[in-house]
Amino acid sequence: MPDALIDIAGGIALTFLISFVFKKILPRLANKTKSNFDDFIIREITNLIFPLGSIAVLFLAERKLQLPGGLNRPYELILTIAAAVVFVRLINRLGIRLLQGLARRSGREDIEQLVRTLFPLLKSLTWIVVSLIVLQSQGVKLTVVWGLLSAGGIGLGLALKEPAQELFAYLMILIDKPFTIGQFIAVDSVSATVEKIGVRSTHLRSLRGEIVVINNSTLTSSNIENFATMQQRRMIYSIGVTYQTTADQIQSIPTTIQSIIENTNHTIFNRCHFTTFGDYSLNFEIVYYIDNRDYTLAMDIQQSINLSIMRKFEEQGIEFAFPSQTLYLEGNGISAGAAPS
Repeated sequence: MPDALIDIAGGIALTFLISFVFKKILPRLANKTKSNFDDFIIREITNLIFPLGSIAVLFLAERKLQLPGGLNRPYELILTIAAAVVFVRLINRLGIRLLQGLARRSGREDIEQLVRTLFPLLKSLTWIVVSLIVLQSQGVKLTVVWGLLSAGGIGLGLALKEPAQELFAYLMILIDKPFTIGQFIAVDSVSATVEKIGVRSTHLRSLRGEIVVINNSTLTSSNIENFATMQQRRMIYSIGVTYQTTADQIQSIPTTIQSIIENTNHTIFNRCHFTTFGDYSLNFEIVYYIDNRDYTLAMDIQQSINLSIMRKFEEQGIEFAFPSQTLYLEGNGISAGAAPS
């Protein structure tokens, strides 16, 4: 027993010496390098010197402690588990820091977000691998372990089918980038701004102000309209005037509408044509562009153009058409106009 105490005291003294070297000497050398990754490694190892030193000292002093035969195996098992925990924490911290540095150097925000998402999975894999190594070192047959994992994996796979599907869809969104946070998109009947992209679902802020939560798998299987990269908005719609409008007035309408659009800011005139003889109207199709993707601005411009068209038509005596019918009575040559239908 005295020999064991001497060994323990010597091991503690050596641990203090190593800690002094890592705290006082190595940081000075690391400061001379351009990278700060070596500083991080030294700092992490310094924090673990005393736990690792204590475990190593207790391992080396096991024989001289002369423990009863029944305690040797639990003693070794406890120290092995403690060492495994310390090493797993060190590996996870170093691995995460390394991946963060590589993702940051890529200069792509989606890569950084993808790496952050994979951190829990990578940590879990580290724990599983180290746990299997510890079990093997204690004489546990891995064939039994693999059998238990396979049996449990089937049930776990069925239980995690939907979460795994959502996670895969989340990864596809990060990699393919059909949209990013802050962009305005339309999905089916929902038009909204992307506020949050989560592992399971995406949060959208609709035009009315409420939050719409949609599963990532639903988004990846839907048609998504992304207005963020739209350089200009195409406006196309029709108007109709009555059949009482003269041919000269009809001929002047495209020129009038072109003048109105060209004199409106942020607009580019494309065309205006007399297209069809409708059931109750003479129809014109109007096409122009707005050089801005802001939806509210586009609606303001369209409203201004529509009001200008109405005023011009009033000045020129042109009337907009509405659904109507004209009945012609045979025999007496009298015709009558029916009420709108």
